[in-house]
Amino acid sequence: MKAYDEALLKEGYTIEELVDKASNAILPHCKNYDNIVIVCGPGNNGADGLSLGIKLHLRARNVKLYCFGNPDKLSKANNFYIDQAQEMEVPITFMDEEDIPLFIKDARKADVVIDAMFGFGLNSEVRGIAKILVNEINSLYDTDIIAIDIPTGLNPDTGIPDGVVVCASKTVTLTAIKQAFLNEECHMYTGEIAVELLDVKDLRHELGLAKLVSPSWIKYHLKPRSYYGHKGIYGKILHITGCDHYRGASLLASRAAVYSGSGVVCVCSSKKVIDALSTTTPECTSLLRKDSLDLSVYENRDAILIGSGLGLNEQSEQYVIDTIKNAKCPLIIDADGLTIISNHLDLLKTCPVPVILTPHYGEFKRLCFYNDELEMVEKVYHFALEYGVIVVLKGPNTIITDGKEIYRNITANKAMATAGMGDVLAGMISSFVGQGYLPKDAAILGTYLHGSCGDIIGDNSYTVIPSKLINLIPKVMHEIIKD
Repeated sequence: MKAYDEALLKEGYTIEELVDKASNAILPHCKNYDNIVIVCGPGNNGADGLSLGIKLHLRARNVKLYCFGNPDKLSKANNFYIDQAQEMEVPITFMDEEDIPLFIKDARKADVVIDAMFGFGLNSEVRGIAKILVNEINSLYDTDIIAIDIPTGLNPDTGIPDGVVVCASKTVTLTAIKQAFLNEECHMYTGEIAVELLDVKDLRHELGLAKLVSPSWIKYHLKPRSYYGHKGIYGKILHITGCDHYRGASLLASRAAVYSGSGVVCVCSSKKVIDALSTTTPECTSLLRKDSLDLSVYENRDAILIGSGLGLNEQSEQYVIDTIKNAKCPLIIDADGLTIISNHLDLLKTCPVPVILTPHYGEFKRLCFYNDELEMVEKVYHFALEYGVIVVLKGPNTIITDGKEIYRNITANKAMATAGMGDVLAGMISSFVGQGYLPKDAAILGTYLHGSCGDIIGDNSYTVIPSKLINLIPKVMHEIIKD
């Protein structure tokens, strides 16, 4: 993120302009508060807080600014906005430890306390007066806490606390999702994460930063159903999935594909899976899978999904190899298919059709070894580029990349960590590919809508059951098209 700021400065923006735009992005998140305390550190994160405080003051909010840091070592932007705040008579206190009781008194009366202490600029654990302030903020039980960019004390790379850390109810992060947010455990400190873009030239692609999958992107790309449509125009897809031991994966994936709008879904599987299919999803057709796949199964298909519940025996391995070599339409490889392909990666380079891989972190590690999550993000980008594939790396803020662009998904929640959830996602992506979406767009649509359905259920449920999520897919898609 420092590189992004530096790039914007090279484009001609001043640091004061960038701070002004940052506070503009944060301002809407404060509209419901009247009594506001903002804690400002010595750097540019503190300047964001100062600029925000001035704007709230001008909107007749009761704002109190608390600042700390060596007066001789404040950032240029910090000094600039301190001068502005004083000129406009915004209540401001330059703190030492003697002022802590005053801060506590004001914070307890506030509707919200805003953490603008360090952001992602902190590279060590919180010390001194800042440590005291963090602990006092965390003792507020009836007050909302908003962190600007990232909670103070949270390591921006690992999502692991460096000593004490602010426990925010909401984090307004600027420009891009932070690396820390890949670590699901950090969400106990971030609370709700809101991503806001600055009103500046978008340099994220040039710098290799992820784009966010936004509701507006989804609305623009999701196609309405044609009045004159019929099943033939909504895709003929093939699922080579399931086995006698893992029937559920195939059933969930096929049902998700049907509910996502596929015209024809054919499931090529074992007899037990096909027998169950007539009860769970009678809308599907089926093919009894033989010891080897006849090349005719690949004819007249718009998308193929292989791997979900397939098993890991020699026969399954041959199914995957044959499919990669002979597929005539885009291919989605999931679950057991990913484990199998990890031993045959060179096949991906010669595959004649677009390929989408849908690994979780463990499956990706089999495809491409990495040491930690920071390295993982770098590796997934280069892996997709090297092998010419699209990777949907499932996890907090799922990554979708073709090696040229990187997207991060902001839907989904921890309640979705249940067996079968990945099978549903694979089925949805296969459906969108079959309906004629570009493979990358299909991956993005499937991931976002999958998470959106999960969020609706997760708001009122301890866990999200995959079969219940599937039921919501048509409704969620309809609401997006309707709005």
